[in-house]
Amino acid sequence: MTLFFAELLIFCLGKVAIVVGLFGHTPELTHVGFVFLMKQVIFKVFAVFITVVAVAMMGASLATFFVHPDVRAEMNTPAMQNYTFEEQPGEKPQWSVARRFSTDPTKPADRVSVGTFPSPYEALIKAHGDLKNYLTQQAGTMSTDKATADEQTRLFAATQEQDVVAIDQRAAQLKVGVDQLALNLQNRSKELTDLSEVSRKTREETASRRTDVLRLRHELEEARTDLFRLTTVRRDLMDRLVRLQIENQELTDRQAQVEGKSAGAADYQNDPVQ
Repeated sequence: MTLFFAELLIFCLGKVAIVVGLFGHTPELTHVGFVFLMKQVIFKVFAVFITVVAVAMMGASLATFFVHPDVRAEMNTPAMQNYTFEEQPGEKPQWSVARRFSTDPTKPADRVSVGTFPSPYEALIKAHGDLKNYLTQQAGTMSTDKATADEQTRLFAATQEQDVVAIDQRAAQLKVGVDQLALNLQNRSKELTDLSEVSRKTREETASRRTDVLRLRHELEEARTDLFRLTTVRRDLMDRLVRLQIENQELTDRQAQVEGKSAGAADYQNDPVQ
């Protein structure tokens, strides 16, 4: 169509240029002749214009008749995926359109019927119109939700600033506490190291004392053995001493007897009367 109108415009401009050229280069042409030529040119231009328009309209009609849109394909486009189209056969077929935006039972408006229409094209157009209305409604709802969310965000930002200040203060307090705990931990670590050293020395001393105890026990056992042996020797010596004392007593008694007898004999010899 654009090409036809462009050719028509070029043709008309060409005709006008020819007439103007003839009038400018032919002084003998009168005003009447100029008007006569313009009438002929205008009639020819109108004839060509009408012919081009007729051909263009006929082409558009043929294109519309033979190249009409595929209704089934349009119904399956992504824009119509939330609508169901059902054909109701009969003497006058009908097309019913229904929403299927959601299966949530709390949202019945997402599953309502759009209507019943005698033509699939009308059903498709109504579905697009309903989709536009639905999206407009959703946009309004979302705008309201956005305004509410913006207000909540503003309030949250205000409270968040207060929370940030409080958190910073609490963090500073916790940092002081952590530093104090770290210092205490360092001191406790030093004390633990000192205690470990003392414990090590104590273990070493205990091990040394244990060695001394074992050595003293061994010496005690040896002393007990020596004492038992000395006791045995003492008992033997005491037995010998007792025997020697007994023997000595016997010898003393015998000596006394012998001396007594000797004295009696001497007295008898000195005093025979007796």
